[in-house]
Amino acid sequence: MKVRKKADDRYFSHIKKGVESYYPPKTSPIKDMQDLGRELRKLGVTPGEALKIVRRAKLGETTRFNWKMLRFTMFVWERYREFDHNRLGKKIDTIRNIVNSRKFEMFYNGYFPELKLDQKAKDKEVKIFNKLIAEAKQQPYFKEGYYYYEGTKKHIPQSKLDKILSK
Repeated sequence: MKVRKKADDRYFSHIKKGVESYYPPKTSPIKDMQDLGRELRKLGVTPGEALKIVRRAKLGETTRFNWKMLRFTMFVWERYREFDHNRLGKKIDTIRNIVNSRKFEMFYNGYFPELKLDQKAKDKEVKIFNKLIAEAKQQPYFKEGYYYYEGTKKHIPQSKLDKILSK
């Protein structure tokens, strides 16, 4: 065993000088929120970034998923409005109405502040949105329990969803 230790010491002696920089700094255990806040400040992590990381790790939430569900919600609400006024048309027309709305533009700028929503971007967004809604993988998200009537906490029943999403 002693021979092995000496061999290891000789082998690693030439890199031992730089090894210290690879070990994480010793920190005291985090006991409360103040300790957590101090450690986050040391790392340069903002509270918003920390919350985003925790949500992603614990809930599986991502900006991409939230953006998709927000678009689906706007789609369901618009289809319901059209159904309610007896003017339920093609889905692509509904999507165009949504993408050209002020509400969509506000949410788009909130999720993607670095991108500009000009006419070319709107056309691209219509195309992407239409493909997303038609994708078979997304159909489980058009079930009862995911959507409320606009401005309420009452779920839209599956029978109503089937009617407004059928055309």
